Amino acid sequence: MYYLSGKHRVSRGAPSTEGAPATPRFARDNRGSVAIEFAFVAAVFLAILFGIMSYGFQFATRIALSYAVTEGGRAAVAGLDPNERQLEAEESITRALEAYRPLVDPDNALRTYVEETTEHGIALRIRIDYTDTRFSLLPFIPTPAETMRIETTFVVSDPLG
Repeated sequence: MYYLSGKHRVSRGAPSTEGAPATPRFARDNRGSVAIEFAFVAAVFLAILFGIMSYGFQFATRIALSYAVTEGGRAAVAGLDPNERQLEAEESITRALEAYRPLVDPDNALRTYVEETTEHGIALRIRIDYTDTRFSLLPFIPTPAETMRIETTFVVSDPLG
């Protein structure tokens, strides 16, 4: 900083830059550094965000399939004979999967219904094998096994004997 004292300039504070080589304008300008920093941070942030979304879709699909299997088992227990139990289970599973239609594609769900007699009563095994890779969007997100298998067993017994 300079100020005039009579006829002479007197320097106060910073040293004089007279005679020093001029620095280029881009070296003094730091306006673009924010954009570069944002690019680095945004890449990491978006990778984390899409990873959370991808994993969330996979997790929600598993919950929807578990719900469908459980609803099928509950409906099957109400049947009076094996054919009616199987029909009730299949209809209930179809309704549950259709309710989750945007998330779960019912056409990719292979449904298995097995009824067997055990010492405790009639065991109803209901299973869904589901294959869908729509939500495996990012290469660094681990995908579930190729086929998700959800299975449950309901036992129907006569309480009187």
